[in-house]
Amino acid sequence: MSVNNYRIRIDNESQIVIPFTMDGGTVGQNDLIDVYEDEVTEKIINRVQDFEVTRYTHKETEIFEELKTNINYKFHFFDRTEPVINTDVNDESKWLCDYSYTNDENFADISFTEKELYYYANSFKNSFFKLDFYDSKDIEDNKHYFTIILPTQQGVTRTADIGTPLLPKVVDIKTPDFNLDFIGDKEGYFLYWLKNPQNLNISDFYMSAKFFNAKNGQFTRFLNSPQSSIPKKHNFNKSKYYFYRVNIDYENYEYSVYDINTGNRRGNITPIKWYEYINP
Repeated sequence: MSVNNYRIRIDNESQIVIPFTMDGGTVGQNDLIDVYEDEVTEKIINRVQDFEVTRYTHKETEIFEELKTNINYKFHFFDRTEPVINTDVNDESKWLCDYSYTNDENFADISFTEKELYYYANSFKNSFFKLDFYDSKDIEDNKHYFTIILPTQQGVTRTADIGTPLLPKVVDIKTPDFNLDFIGDKEGYFLYWLKNPQNLNISDFYMSAKFFNAKNGQFTRFLNSPQSSIPKKHNFNKSKYYFYRVNIDYENYEYSVYDINTGNRRGNITPIKWYEYINP
């Protein structure tokens, strides 16, 4: 490689002028590098986010000038002494709020006897209702977020005679009528969800219901309306009949339940009613 060699002699009066380019295009680049470093550091160290869970209570309702906090679920099983296709339209009487809903021997593996209910047979004690909460009522694309369980040991009681004609024995047995509150039957009353909505801001959940029958090991789905009132009993819009809407109030840590078809509130004055779905 050939280069030119120059020799510069400097005396007392000589000056060398070295020009510098004054260009503002690089101003602030150091700041951008600092920002980039912060972003990379944030990803690497994975800073702790606030995923604290808190307890939400059922929103109060004024009933006869008194504030009530209770929530009422009623589950209705179909009386199998008559096929669902033969029931009258809007005839809710075919769905009974009772575990012992038929005396038909063909359904002995599904129904519980009154003695099983009174003595808390394992098949009854290990059964439960399961309420699942989703972010959407679109069953093809919704995501399940949490579940609450209602044990059969809770519930309003009714009287039953488990004795004989000569020696009657009147006792109290449980029904699938749950009146939940701060005291008494309270399992399943509270919803436990994120305290800070910034990480996952979901205000409306869609609640579905199933019953696990420990007697036969099967789950039974429930609808928000009796099947007899649905025009097409086995071919209907599932998003209309599978759910209730549950609204979360992050500010007051409360929740409310609404009928997704009418928009009316449910739980206090009007119970949240569920009806067993009968497969074809």
